[in-house]
Amino acid sequence: MVARQERIPVVVDTNVFVRNFKTSDNTNANRRVIRLWLVEKRLQLILGPELLAEYLEIFVEVLGMDSELVQAWRTRFEEDSRCTVAQLAHRYTECRDPDDNIVLATALAGRAKYLVTNDRDLLELPSDFQSLLPFTVCSPFDFLREIEEDS
Repeated sequence: MVARQERIPVVVDTNVFVRNFKTSDNTNANRRVIRLWLVEKRLQLILGPELLAEYLEIFVEVLGMDSELVQAWRTRFEEDSRCTVAQLAHRYTECRDPDDNIVLATALAGRAKYLVTNDRDLLELPSDFQSLLPFTVCSPFDFLREIEEDS
């Protein structure tokens, strides 16, 4: 098992989880990112209270998970050593979609190295703003390519 301090700290946007659950293709980039966290234990998942609530809401509303399964996921997110729940302080206002500013704030508060998303509002942030961020905003595909280069 990879030691916690050696795991790559990442924020995984809700859409990556959704696409993971909606595909049966094990080579899908979204599935591979979740597998790196859940199975291979190479990632330290950073989340905050707001992002955790969004995950669980989407698990019910979009994925149709029952309350028992959602509770199991809540417990995993809150108690698993591969998860860090960060308390948000700084709030961004730069994203076109105000709801996405929470994801940026979570990455900052949790000292993430990457924010992995499929959301164009995050991926297309102005480059001058992105250059000021202490983390990289990238797609699952680009994230996988970058960490494979570092291995």
